[in-house]
Amino acid sequence: MKKIIVILGPTATGKTKLAVRLARKFKGEIVSADSRQIYRGMNIGTGKDLKNYELRIKNYELKNKNKTQKIPYRLIDIVNPNTEFNVEKFKKLALKKIYGIIKRGKLPILVGGTGLYISALVDNYDIPKVKPNPKLRQKLAIMSLREKLKKLKALDPAAFEFIDQKNPRRIDRALEICLSGSKFSEIKTKSAPLFDALIIGLNPGKKKLAQKINGRVDKMMKVGLVTETKKLLKKYDTKNTALQTIGYAEIIDYINKKTTLNQAVNLIKLHTRQFAKRQTTWFKRMETVNWIKNETEAEQLIKDFLPYLKDCP
Repeated sequence: MKKIIVILGPTATGKTKLAVRLARKFKGEIVSADSRQIYRGMNIGTGKDLKNYELRIKNYELKNKNKTQKIPYRLIDIVNPNTEFNVEKFKKLALKKIYGIIKRGKLPILVGGTGLYISALVDNYDIPKVKPNPKLRQKLAIMSLREKLKKLKALDPAAFEFIDQKNPRRIDRALEICLSGSKFSEIKTKSAPLFDALIIGLNPGKKKLAQKINGRVDKMMKVGLVTETKKLLKKYDTKNTALQTIGYAEIIDYINKKTTLNQAVNLIKLHTRQFAKRQTTWFKRMETVNWIKNETEAEQLIKDFLPYLKDCP
């Protein structure tokens, strides 16, 4: 069975930076498992810092000069924010990218914080093939988030417990599947695994994670989240796009003068901390995660997982 590395954890834990360093050391390529970084133009609000995929390394042939090595990444900036995207599409694309990486003789490294996407791939979920229903979507568009959650709880209590309740698009898709006669929670039905996966988890603890999240949001504001949101609003309708998600929804309320900027920022921090808690809950249910404290532990796990690397320094 082909081997892959998975690096997961809640938002703002440094997954990408770790993955990039490990990819360089072990000749890997990265496949993103982030349900929002797939969208073009949504850069600041999703924490999509593409510079993280660049490493400055010493060039000993040129005295005192460095060179930049770019680590290949996949499934970032692949669709527009008004494009329908779900776990079924993610799994199909991710498998294609992973098999391509293996064919090139490289190590696939799946990195992200979207638990459903990661589990769908690692545990090989059987995903109900339910096509989008435009008429149903029109009805859902006029329902409040509270109404949708109440309906989902009645139709599929198990899905209500694990779904991201701040993600209207995910909730709409869950209702679409439930109203077709299936259950969204049945996505979690597993088949035989496709890969032998080493799963590495990052979680600095509640207090430190809250500090990281708050700092990241402050940085997002500083580098232009409001400006980015305004640009996106000129192109896309917020009712049917990924702009309903954390970071953008709060700034849109500020732009529409429903809140002050300070209130919007505090809400982004609060909602992100709540989201991180849900991510942590999902990942802690995964029995095979190796939780690490530092990069050295990650390197040792990979060397033990890949026998041909045991003698690597």
